[in-house]
Amino acid sequence: MNTKYWKNMALGLLVSLVVSGCYGEEDGYQIPDIYKGSWESPKNGATVVGYAPAPISEAKYDAYLNELYITWDGGNDAWEKKNEYVGAEVEFASLLTETKVKRVMISNIGDFGNLTVKRDNGLPNATLNLSRFRTVVVTTKHGARDCRFRSIYVDEAGNKQYSDWTSLSEHLANAEMTQNMDYMAWKEFRERQSNPLKIHFESNSDLRTVEWLYNRYSGADATQEEFRKWYYMDCATMSFEPHNIACDPYENLTFMIKKEQTGGAYAFDYPNHNEGRGIVYPASESNMGSDAWWLLPDMQAVVMHEMGHCVEWMPHKGHYEKKGEDCDKQGYQEGWPDAVKISNGGFFGLATEGQINEYKAAIEKPYKDPQDNKVYVWQIDYNTSGAFMSWLRIYNGDFVRMLPWTVKMDALTNDWSLEYAVKYILKESYPDMSMEDLWNEYVAEVKKFLNNHQ
Repeated sequence: MNTKYWKNMALGLLVSLVVSGCYGEEDGYQIPDIYKGSWESPKNGATVVGYAPAPISEAKYDAYLNELYITWDGGNDAWEKKNEYVGAEVEFASLLTETKVKRVMISNIGDFGNLTVKRDNGLPNATLNLSRFRTVVVTTKHGARDCRFRSIYVDEAGNKQYSDWTSLSEHLANAEMTQNMDYMAWKEFRERQSNPLKIHFESNSDLRTVEWLYNRYSGADATQEEFRKWYYMDCATMSFEPHNIACDPYENLTFMIKKEQTGGAYAFDYPNHNEGRGIVYPASESNMGSDAWWLLPDMQAVVMHEMGHCVEWMPHKGHYEKKGEDCDKQGYQEGWPDAVKISNGGFFGLATEGQINEYKAAIEKPYKDPQDNKVYVWQIDYNTSGAFMSWLRIYNGDFVRMLPWTVKMDALTNDWSLEYAVKYILKESYPDMSMEDLWNEYVAEVKKFLNNHQ
């Protein structure tokens, strides 16, 4: 591991919200009124004596997920105001356009700090132990090095207090901390598994045989490892820690190449939910030369989407209905696995031709009633909802991995929508944010991204 010891640093935050083109008054942009109010800066930038930036015990960056993980040193007895610490404001480069933004990141410990949810299929309950000493920032590797922070505290009287601004680079000389800019969460997840996933391959095609598949990856063992890597990449996107993951465990995955399959790939319980999963994949025998189903990185994208289904938790019922159809449940079922896949942007690249076309199609749709079976555009299946979910990591780097816990919360599982999930996840940071505000900001940044990749 490429780890070196830095000097402990402190960090913190505040708030100046941003809408795509409006990222901060110091940059010459006006902050819309909707973003003002609950998190105003101290007058004249003043801070309160004694409220120092929070000390950091560890910082690491994952280029696959474009995530900077910061662990604040909650075990440091010298941190005088530790009990009053609630979160941080972060200034960083957005992933899509590398525009400087500021975001308040305060975990909703009240609802997620020790959340226990009921799982289906007779499995034991699962518990999430979300820590207020964890901050995840989604940015580029260069942006991770340039991030600035300041800590937010709430004193005994309920008043917000702020530390000075600081950065990773500014605190090299303060104290020892662990720093690793070459961290790969999927590798750590793989190494922590006592029983690695067993993947079995079978085919009824005379053209795309199992041996044909093995030849693409230099043999049976290499094929196993490649597919297992995609699974671990999915798990890393969903996991707070290697053993704190929102999924139902299974030991076996059977990948079935079917010559009669023409409607795309799909995942299902095989032989049953608690023992394993199956993925049916079209052989596409009529298009052996250029079929995208069998070209890279398209194949990884499809398989990782289906692997997302294999571990996906589902709400029992969505909130919005249209023409008798559950808009939210179906939108989540297909959108969240795409969010998991898209969040691995360091692997796939966000500027692929396919993803650019998906962005273009999504932002051209009207916000309300975008199609016959959806009330809102962010409910549309697959990439439209998935890319938006992944983008929402700009407000909370753990957003995609927190979503599965919302679908099993007692308060939401029978009345779930992405709108309600956002309210819970951003409850302490931006309680008054509306979905339309977020979508409009997303559209504006996507337009800027597309202009940069014409």
